Amino acid sequence: MVDLDSLNPAQREAVLCTEGPLLVLAGAGSGKTRVITYRIAHLVAKGASPSEIIALSFTNKAASEMRERVEELIGPDAKGTRLSTFHSLGLNFLRAEYEAAKLGKNFTILDEGDQVASMRHAISAAKFDPGQYEPKLMLARLSHFKGRLEAPDPRHGGIDAVLTHVAPHYAQRLRAMNAVDFDDLIARPVWIMERNTDLAYRWSSRVRYLMVDEYQDTNIAQLRFLQALGRRHGNVCAVGDDDQSIYGWRGAVAGNILRFDHHFEGAKIIFLTQNYRSTNYILKSANAVIENNQARHAKTLWSGLGDGDKLRYQSSPTGDDEAHFVATDLLSKKRSLRLKWRDFAVLYRTNAQSRAMEEALRGASIPHRIIGGTRFYDRKEVRDLVAYLRVMANPYDEAALRRIINYPNRGIGDRSIERIGLCSQQTNTPFWRLVERPDRVPDLGDRERTRIESFYTWLDGFRRRFGAQDADPGALCRALIEALDFRNSLAKIERDMGKLRMRLDNLEEVANGIDLFRQRKPGSRLEDYLSRIALDSRVEEDEDEEDDLVSLMTLHGAKGLEFTSVYFVGFEEGFVPHLRGGRGAAAARTAEDIAEERRLVYVGITRAKRYLTLTGADRRMRFGRIQGRKPSRFLYEIPEALFEGGRTGQVAALTGDALQSKGMAAFAEMRRLIKGE
Repeated sequence: MVDLDSLNPAQREAVLCTEGPLLVLAGAGSGKTRVITYRIAHLVAKGASPSEIIALSFTNKAASEMRERVEELIGPDAKGTRLSTFHSLGLNFLRAEYEAAKLGKNFTILDEGDQVASMRHAISAAKFDPGQYEPKLMLARLSHFKGRLEAPDPRHGGIDAVLTHVAPHYAQRLRAMNAVDFDDLIARPVWIMERNTDLAYRWSSRVRYLMVDEYQDTNIAQLRFLQALGRRHGNVCAVGDDDQSIYGWRGAVAGNILRFDHHFEGAKIIFLTQNYRSTNYILKSANAVIENNQARHAKTLWSGLGDGDKLRYQSSPTGDDEAHFVATDLLSKKRSLRLKWRDFAVLYRTNAQSRAMEEALRGASIPHRIIGGTRFYDRKEVRDLVAYLRVMANPYDEAALRRIINYPNRGIGDRSIERIGLCSQQTNTPFWRLVERPDRVPDLGDRERTRIESFYTWLDGFRRRFGAQDADPGALCRALIEALDFRNSLAKIERDMGKLRMRLDNLEEVANGIDLFRQRKPGSRLEDYLSRIALDSRVEEDEDEEDDLVSLMTLHGAKGLEFTSVYFVGFEEGFVPHLRGGRGAAAARTAEDIAEERRLVYVGITRAKRYLTLTGADRRMRFGRIQGRKPSRFLYEIPEALFEGGRTGQVAALTGDALQSKGMAAFAEMRRLIKGE
C-alpha cells in the first residue's frame, strides 16, 4: 500500500475519493501535483489496472514529472499508466481510428512551418493576399475556432469574414497532404465520438479513471473530450484553481472549472488551501485581492511558514526611475539577504514594459534573462521599425533595406527584390543605389520601377529629416510610425484588440527608448542609439548561457514558477488592469475582463515566497508626451496593514531625484559593496 501519512487531511481525502466525478480546487502552492501522483499510486496499489488510468496535462514536461513521481512511489507497477498531454492522447485516438477520421493510415502532423506554408497557399487559393493577411495570425484565429469547435462567422467581418473563405482551402490542403494540424488532435476525436456513439462507448469503456491537471486552462474542445472519455465510468477527477484561470485570450474557458458540477453531475468538491510556498502576509494580500471576484469558488490560502515580511509598495516619479529603483534595490537585497540572482524575478503585465527594466538591469551589470517571451528588440514589429531606423541612419544596410522595402505592403514583390539583389551582385553596385535608380535593373517592368521610385522618394525625404542638424529622433520616430500607418497594417492581421494594443505599445516604446537615451546622453545621434541596442543584443545572447540570472517575465509567463523575492512592476491603472483597444478603453472593459486581470494579479503575488515589492510610477512617457498615472485599483484591495509603512510608497532606497542626481554612481557603489562580500 502507498503511505499517505505525508499528506495533509484535504490532500488525503482527494486521494481516497476515487469513485465518481471529483473537482480538487488546489490553491496556489497547495501541492496539486502531489495529489495526482499519490492518487494514481493509490489506485494501482488497490488493484486498478494501470492501462485503465489516464492522467492528462498540458505539457510533456509536466507529464514526465508526474510519471517520475509515480514511479518513485510504486516502482515498476507504474508502467502501463497513461500519463500524457491532451494532444498525445488525441493522436493515439486518431492513429487507432484513422478511418473514422477520414485519414490515411500513415497521416502526418504538420509542424509550424508546414502549417504556415499551407495557410499561405490557402490564402492565395481563396484570392487574398498573404502579404495583407499574415498566415501565422490567420492560423491563430483558426485555432481559436477549432478550440471552441466552431466555424468562423462572416457576420463578424474583418479577419473572420476572410477566414470563412480561407478555412475550406486550408482543410482541403491538409486532406491532400493526408495531414492534420495540432488543433485537429483534439477537435477531430471530439467530432468523431459525438457522432459515433458505438465508437465513443468503446473508448470510454477503456478509461476507468481519468484525471486532468491545470483544469482551469481547458477550452471547450478539451472539456468535451473529457466528457466523451468519461461517459462510461464517470470517474473524472479535475485538479485546478479557478483563481488562476488567466488564459481566456488563448481559448481557456473559466466556466469549465466554475461549472464542473454542471458538466459532471454529482461531482464532489475538495478544497486544498494550505500553501507550502509563501508566507502569510503574501497570502493574505492575494486572498484580499481575489475575493473581490464574484464568479469563483471561495477559498482562503494559509501557510504554516509564519507571517514573514510585509509587502512593500514604491511609487517612483517616472517609469525610468521605477526601473532604476528596482535595479538598485535588487543589488541591495542580494547583498543583505545573501541571495543568488536566480532568487529574484521582475514581473510585468506587458512585454513592452521590459524595455526600461532591461536597460536598468544592464546598466547596473545585473545578469538577467527574459523568460517565456521574446526580448524586446527581437519582437517582429520592433524589428520592422528598427530596420527603418537603421536605413535612416545608413541606407547601405542591405539587410534592413530588404526587410522594409515591401513592409507595409507597397506592391514591390519578391521577384523584383530578387532582381535588384542579383543586379547588385553582378555589377558590384550597392543595393541602395539600385533602389535609387531602378532603371539600371534589367527585367523590371514599368509598374515595378514606378513603385520602387515612389518608395525611394518617400524614404529619402524622411532620411533628410532625420539627418537635419536640429532633428529630434524620438519625435521623428513617432512621425515615421504614423506615416507608415503601422496601426492599420497591424489591425488587418491582428483582430485581438488587446494584442494589437500591445504591439502598438511596443512601437511607442522604441520612440520612448530614443528619448530616454538622448536625455542620458545629450547630443547623441540616432546612430549612437542603434549601436547601443545592437551591442546590448550581443551581451544578452552571451548571458543567456549563464545559470544564475535574474528572471524577467510577464505575469502569464510566471504561472507555475516561484521566487524568493519578486518585484511586481507597473502596478498601475492601464497595466493592471490592462488598457486594451486604445485610449479611454478602460471603461469599455467587461466584468469578466476585470476578473481575469484580478486573477493575473493573484498569480503574480503568489509567485513570491518571502519578499514581495509592488512598484509604479506617477507619470510615464506615452505617445510622445508625459502622462500622469494612477495606482492600480487592485492596490486598494490589499489592506494597508499588510504593507511596510502603509501604501505611501516610502521604501528606504534611492529613488526619484536621488537617482537622477547620483545616476550610475549609485549602481557602481552597490557593485563595489557586492564584490566586497
